Amino acid sequence: MFLGRWIGWVLVALSLMALGGDALNWLESGQARFGELGAFWYQLDAGSLTLLQALMQRYLPAYIWDPGMTGLLHQPGAIVLAAIGVAAIWLFRKPAEKQRARFGALS
Repeated sequence: MFLGRWIGWVLVALSLMALGGDALNWLESGQARFGELGAFWYQLDAGSLTLLQALMQRYLPAYIWDPGMTGLLHQPGAIVLAAIGVAAIWLFRKPAEKQRARFGALS
């Protein structure tokens, strides 16, 4: 549970980093556009992206990488990371505390 929430918060932080990079590019070029997730991942760690591609193409059916993962990598990075991060935080949230039964004058 804790690890899932932690990963979610890391993804939200990466989303804010990508959004900050997009804002800087907007200020420099004058064109507002989101950077792709694949380009952002490549800037952070190119080796892990190519390793993921090799592993997915070797051990999974071809259609999972080519239309599936490449389609995801062409989406705006800030939005995808924020969506996955918020979903992880929500999915791994702490369970609600149960109300204890009170007896006597405290009820």
